[in-house]
Amino acid sequence: MKKFGIFVALTLFLVNLISKSYAEKVVAEVGPYKLSAQELEEIMKNDPQIKEILKAKPELKPQVERGIIERWLNISLFALGAKEETLKDDPKVRQRIEEAEKMILAEEYLQRELKGIQASEEELKAYYEKNKAQYKEAEGVKLRHILIYVPKEADNKTREKSFTRAKQIRALLAKGAKFEELAKIHSDDTASKEKGGDLGILRRGETLPEFEEKVFKLKVGEISEPIASPYGYHIVKVEKRIPEETLPFEKVKEQVKQNLLREKEREVIERALERLKQKYPPKLYLERESKEGAR
Repeated sequence: MKKFGIFVALTLFLVNLISKSYAEKVVAEVGPYKLSAQELEEIMKNDPQIKEILKAKPELKPQVERGIIERWLNISLFALGAKEETLKDDPKVRQRIEEAEKMILAEEYLQRELKGIQASEEELKAYYEKNKAQYKEAEGVKLRHILIYVPKEADNKTREKSFTRAKQIRALLAKGAKFEELAKIHSDDTASKEKGGDLGILRRGETLPEFEEKVFKLKVGEISEPIASPYGYHIVKVEKRIPEETLPFEKVKEQVKQNLLREKEREVIERALERLKQKYPPKLYLERESKEGAR
């Protein structure tokens, strides 16, 4: 048992030693600037675009690393050139450096203040119950359509011809022709025609207001007259109406969590600002200057 304890301690020591060596390993150096292996990993880990590239093609990691190192070297060389010309002493440059420093410090301070904010299951459920109105799904209709496409640049003659064609199809439907069959034959909507014009469920607020208004006035089973849209003319059939409903907690749990955490973060930020304002009272002069200028 004692030997096992010594083995574990030795293993942990070696792991820490390797980690420290990796963190201190320098992958690039120019003048006083050094880029460590750990810093290179952090750059790749914190760049969303690089993460996506490596997720799709991990074999590109060596090329990505070389690209980052080359960019880092270029920036470092330009910085050395700026130091050589004492640009740091230029008032405008100094002001920009101070602003950048202020932004970095503010960001780090905020991250520290917001660290550890969590929401328990009980808090999430209570927030959901209090804000149920936010988690409603709008009224909807299940529908099919037949689209007679009209190009945007079409002249009046072409539009009239397309409208006449739509009216003829509507007349066939009025005589008892099956909507699904005519959709497969005549619809210009390639995404839905093979499904008999099935568009699935359309919710309020998901389409053009003028199109929505006419569609939601239809009764179940009713077939519309041709409805104009930027795409042409639609003949629509409503198959089912779906009332507005409150989504169950489990379905919106992640959204509830994000909303609650945002509220908590906002409260923490407001408290931090109030505390800092008490300690460092701000002084505003803009209003006074405006009044003096107006005299």
